[in-house]
Amino acid sequence: MATTYRPSRSIEASIIDFLTTNFDADWNNVNIEKSFARVYSIDLPVVCITTNVTRHNRVQVGDYSTVREVNIIIDVFCTSDGQKEDFCDYIVEKLKGGCVYYDFVINNGVVQSKTQNGRIRFKDIEVTPLAFNSDNVHDRYRASISLTTSTGQVEA
Repeated sequence: MATTYRPSRSIEASIIDFLTTNFDADWNNVNIEKSFARVYSIDLPVVCITTNVTRHNRVQVGDYSTVREVNIIIDVFCTSDGQKEDFCDYIVEKLKGGCVYYDFVINNGVVQSKTQNGRIRFKDIEVTPLAFNSDNVHDRYRASISLTTSTGQVEA
């Protein structure tokens, strides 16, 4: 049975699709993940994209319409400090101009179709290097990129 993603999942899936396409074109053997749980069981480097906080900002007084802002977290797990810095700069460079927003239809966990429905704008981008005192190779060279996104679409 086919399922249509709601807006937050479509934003997340659109960013995953965009970064997967770019990394496949410009880098070798980079794993792009949605599931944080899988990060620690696959080879580095890994880029993990997840949805965090969603805000619904009122469009005008006396109306219930809102514009959605979704906070996306991109966790970068690398093999060296230099690779971590390069990946963060690369991701920010690619996302600055925004990306296509798709409405996704999924059937049995597989994308059945994606239809362009506007653009995702990245309102704020913040890069935070993470320094864990850990022997875990996945956490040794890690950073987190926080994105405030919006499609600008008014939702009733």
